[in-house]
Amino acid sequence: MHLWPVLYFYSGVKDFTAEDSGIFVRYDELAGTVKGDTGIEGLKIDFNAGVRVAVPAGDWQVRITDADSGQVFFADQVSETVLISMEQYFIRWQIEIAKDGELVFSHTYDAEGQVVCFDLADDVLGDIIMLLPYLRAFVQQWKCRGVILDKPAFREILANYYPEFTVVEEFPEDAYATYHIGAFQTPPFLMPDDSRSLPVSYIGRELLGLYRAVENVIYEPTQPRAIGEPYVCIAVQASGARKCWLYPQGWDEVVAYLKQLGYRVLCIDRERVTHTDGMTIEMPAGAEDMSGSYTLMDRVNMLAYADFFIGLSSGLSWLAHAAGCPVVLISGISLPYSEFDTPCRVQNRQVCHGCYNDLRVDWREDKCPYHKGTAREYECSKKITPQMVIGTIERFCKDMRGKQE
Repeated sequence: MHLWPVLYFYSGVKDFTAEDSGIFVRYDELAGTVKGDTGIEGLKIDFNAGVRVAVPAGDWQVRITDADSGQVFFADQVSETVLISMEQYFIRWQIEIAKDGELVFSHTYDAEGQVVCFDLADDVLGDIIMLLPYLRAFVQQWKCRGVILDKPAFREILANYYPEFTVVEEFPEDAYATYHIGAFQTPPFLMPDDSRSLPVSYIGRELLGLYRAVENVIYEPTQPRAIGEPYVCIAVQASGARKCWLYPQGWDEVVAYLKQLGYRVLCIDRERVTHTDGMTIEMPAGAEDMSGSYTLMDRVNMLAYADFFIGLSSGLSWLAHAAGCPVVLISGISLPYSEFDTPCRVQNRQVCHGCYNDLRVDWREDKCPYHKGTAREYECSKKITPQMVIGTIERFCKDMRGKQE
């Protein structure tokens, strides 16, 4: 793809792995050749896979720094080489290039009036809903033109709530910079810090170089209410059993309680039954089956009119929150700062909990890192009792009645 060999450079904070290398190559291939003309034949720069500098034949001295901290990332003599930084998150790059000892080109990152492309990570609904407001803040701060690479699942969300962004199927040839959007856990190349160590209000700020938290975007319904009776939505599945609520028949007890209150209980998981981590997770008895291939907007229009939603540390909880639906969030694996703030979080803090945020373990591979194979396996989830969930619902309903009086 490139005319010359690629030389990756980085801050030297951590050695990179083969997995890291694969990510860099994939991002570079997505961006294509280096696009930005400098006015010097053969010399091009852009910020579409980190900072990229295509250097033609000659006696060139290239210096690349962080314009704010002054940290030097690269300083050397280069010829017929494409320089690419491993750091992919926002840095206000400073590029200085000399030839035969004389400074001939200097550029400091400035996205004002430029096309900035955003690539949304796959299969991370919660991450994207959380981070989209920060894309808007970035575009507003830099006064640039925001472009988002098409993700079919998000087309309606973007059209309805983020109309200022242009959605494109092909990578834009006039892109000045590109950022890959997700709550990454592989510092220091995709983010400066592991996202698990950060409150959710800081993840987008670190990723895109912003200085303050942003306001939530409320997903107003686009359709009138379709269900006349009072109803509650639930979702019992997540990415792995370790995120699910594993108290035996716990969901059945809660659904029965909700029906005694006069609610219809709609289960809005994608699948009615899943098999994960050696367990079967299925829709609770008594719930109405609303599983299936509904669009995100279908779910928004359902959640927006629900009295509340009961879910897990998962994307549907984030969608409910965005739709303005109160969320009862059941989680043993994560600490409260990992999700949006809710007064209705259910967690048993008297047992082992929060391993998702423990940077000493690989929570994806170590299903229960401290108690696997023992009687305490998954106790963070199994020790959350139905009465804890029901008590939280009772408190919420009492608060709502108080506000209505």
